[in-house]
Amino acid sequence: MHKFFTFLGIAMLSVFALRAQNIRGTVYDKASGTGIPGASILIKERPGTVATADADGKFALVLYSGETLVVKMIGYNPFQKHYPKVHEGQQIDIRLEAGVVLDEVMVTASLANSRSKRAIGTNVDHINAADIVAKSNPSSLADLLNGRISGAQVYNTNGKVGMPIRFDIRSAATFSMERDPLIFIDGVRYNNNNTADVNSSQEAMSALNDLPMNDIASIDVIKGPAAAASYGAEAANGVVIIQTKRGLSGQKGISINAKYTGGFSELANKYDQYVNNSALNDFFIRGAQNQFYANLSAQLDQSNSLFFSANSNKTSGTIPGNQDNRQTFRAGYDLTKGRFKLAFTAGYVKGKLSIPQSASGRDDAIWNLMRDQTPWPFLTEETWRAIEKSYTNDRLTGSLKLNYTFPFAIKMESLVGLDLNYIDGLNYLPYGYLQGTNSTGAKQISDRRNQNMNWDVKLSRSFALDPKWKLDLSLLSQLTQATERVNGISVRNFAVPGISNISSAAEILGTTDTDFEKRTHGIYGEAFLSYNNQLFINTGLRRDVSNMIGRNVASIWYPTVSVAYNLKPFDFLQGKIDEWKIRAAYGESGRLPYPNDAQTAYLVENSSFCTLVRPLRKGNPDIKPERTGEFEIGTDLSFAKQRLSFTYYQQNTRDAIVYTTLLPSLGWPSNLSGDYPENVGKIRGKGIEVTYNSRIFTSSNQKNSLDLFVIFNNQSNKVINSGGRDIINTVNLIREGLPAFSFYTGVSEGAVFSSSGIYTGAKESAPQVLGKPFPTYNGSFGFNLQLISNLRVQSLFTYSQGAKVYNISNRNVASQGTNFKASEDLKALLATQTPGAADYIATANELSKYAGPRGNFIEKADFIRLSNLTISYDLGSWAKKQTNGVLKNCTVSLTGNNLWLTTNYGGIEPQIDSQGGSKRSRGISYLSSDWTAVPAPRTYAFSLNIGF
Repeated sequence: MHKFFTFLGIAMLSVFALRAQNIRGTVYDKASGTGIPGASILIKERPGTVATADADGKFALVLYSGETLVVKMIGYNPFQKHYPKVHEGQQIDIRLEAGVVLDEVMVTASLANSRSKRAIGTNVDHINAADIVAKSNPSSLADLLNGRISGAQVYNTNGKVGMPIRFDIRSAATFSMERDPLIFIDGVRYNNNNTADVNSSQEAMSALNDLPMNDIASIDVIKGPAAAASYGAEAANGVVIIQTKRGLSGQKGISINAKYTGGFSELANKYDQYVNNSALNDFFIRGAQNQFYANLSAQLDQSNSLFFSANSNKTSGTIPGNQDNRQTFRAGYDLTKGRFKLAFTAGYVKGKLSIPQSASGRDDAIWNLMRDQTPWPFLTEETWRAIEKSYTNDRLTGSLKLNYTFPFAIKMESLVGLDLNYIDGLNYLPYGYLQGTNSTGAKQISDRRNQNMNWDVKLSRSFALDPKWKLDLSLLSQLTQATERVNGISVRNFAVPGISNISSAAEILGTTDTDFEKRTHGIYGEAFLSYNNQLFINTGLRRDVSNMIGRNVASIWYPTVSVAYNLKPFDFLQGKIDEWKIRAAYGESGRLPYPNDAQTAYLVENSSFCTLVRPLRKGNPDIKPERTGEFEIGTDLSFAKQRLSFTYYQQNTRDAIVYTTLLPSLGWPSNLSGDYPENVGKIRGKGIEVTYNSRIFTSSNQKNSLDLFVIFNNQSNKVINSGGRDIINTVNLIREGLPAFSFYTGVSEGAVFSSSGIYTGAKESAPQVLGKPFPTYNGSFGFNLQLISNLRVQSLFTYSQGAKVYNISNRNVASQGTNFKASEDLKALLATQTPGAADYIATANELSKYAGPRGNFIEKADFIRLSNLTISYDLGSWAKKQTNGVLKNCTVSLTGNNLWLTTNYGGIEPQIDSQGGSKRSRGISYLSSDWTAVPAPRTYAFSLNIGF
């Protein structure tokens, strides 16, 4: 009996110990100490048991002794703790650290917020730039982006160092030449215009050269209005959001990282289409690169962290004299005190870019080497080498971000961003060198001052509507201002050798004095509703006003809505679907009118008789931004170590600006015809984006693996309305029913003979459509191979099909020079034949294909390119052992870019464009033209990356 009561007592104590206890708790942000609303609290031993933190981060639930609490919240590292014993009414405080879990990627969902990728309804690409740069050696933003994002081609428009970057994003449903996306760096609205004050647009200096690749932590690419609507009237080309590296987070300490990169560049493919190829091929040199980079990250205490970096980069190109020499310094500071957060970032760039003229004119090197069998027909090589064209460049960027959490969990964020850029240009011909008819020297200088400023203020509040429904509300105001001031003067005829002061010149050729300002203010409101961490609904509306639009246009509204639904893991055909998201979105954004489209101007002229006022420019007071609406639908799937993403989009652009003819009867002179802006154009675009990643193989010891990836894009567009007329510039046409910027010109219909039967030239057809400058299909593929844990081999192939290029180089040589092999061989053969004979006529007809009609040189430009191959080896464990822990990491890598190319293009490089990057000019220009452009080089680089 005693044993029975003993057993009964133990059982009763056990039951009492396991009795459910009502507990309470609060989930805090570890850094700020404020409550986190909407956090999910789960019990590991009882799946499905969930509580949700209220607006102050508080929760209540029933917990048994011996159970484990798991707390999750998007944007924070998960928390897990086992409780061997709990008591009734126990208070539990949980502090979450900001961060993401391994399979959770935080991306910029809108201007107002960053969210987990599973929570957004659009296809926003995220690039872990820090990881890529640590193991590879991209030389520019184009190298970092191209082939790594779906729906876009990103490449340098010219193979020289420092050249513009071309962005072709999605269907290009626009009449505008402004195709560059908005770029934000740490919240700063970055001025990414190219500078061509003393040279051609083809050889302009790219502002994106000022971005040190080693400082970039991540890049988010918003590709269309469906996702970019929150950015308003300038975001139809997409948005690129760059985050730089910050100080340490978490444990107190200091981390130092240093990297050396050395390498060289060379002509990737030899010229072989000319009679004298040697002079041209031998002109190119081997360029060199030497780069030193170091950073310091410090966590001073729980509240303070610092980041410093310095970068020195000296790179020379394959053209003699082409050199980029720049030094970059960056600093960041983060402070967290209770409800208050401060983040400060500053960067400074000092550089000089030398750009010898090698394209687009009589005085460029390649034209002088390409045109005739005897090189340098227009100026001597000595003169060309003596001419100096360069830009010195100082740039300061900075941002200050302040966050404060008010009572009732109302968060305020304020950010001020500044981008100051001072550029001095020089084009100098020394005394004693003959250029044209001038041998007494010439000089052109420019003084440019660019300033971008943005001020963002946001208020936000999170609500836990019930245990499963959560609501986030945000209201944001954004003010942006951009100013450009350019002064310049051009002189010639210096008095004596050795003196080149502007004041010593005998003749002033011209002066430049321009002043430009753009101001835009936007207000954006957003509501983000989520259910059970599965369903996410986002709606937003932006209102913009700008000095670029007409005075009769009060403001422009841009709506956006998106839905994302994540299915729970389930089994399908004997396999498990780990993640499956279905998403859809619609949004609108725009492209602002060009400068002066809204303003009418008159010119005041004084004469000996009277003062005259004559029309200079007719502005449209009703002009609005071009407006693009985009519908996007897609799905993201993860199963059996495979990831698949599919997106379909449609873009409808209206209010496209078309420049129409002014009537002289209304008082406007005929020279202003075709210069009056009107919102009458419409264009539609559509496309498909597919991304596939697959883990093909993993060894049993996890030390060896092989991953494959493929990106496939298909896009097209069609002009719906062009104001009832054709708009053409050289060979590019905008016509209703055709793709925008279609090639449109005449072709040779055969030979023309004199009365005596002698070949005199080609008969040119009426203009006809000959293709388009944008590819129908493009993308990338490659593999990542890991061996013995430490060795990695990565490859990146890019491809394009369906685009054409206007080969101006070959046309000009064939019709004006004596060096194009195909035509020169036919001319030599024709000289041996008898006029009027059948063989003479056949040869003449063949020769006519290389005559003057531009359409003869609209060529296919399909290609497959091995864009990148990188081999890296992680020596971290070995280095740590050899240095007794002084070295924390050590990685060596070898990178090759543009290693192999196959193409059906008749020129040397199928992916170039003589028009360079962005343009600020009225009307349309021409796209995809090869006018003696420098081809993309082949580059090799070695790097050593160590950390302390």
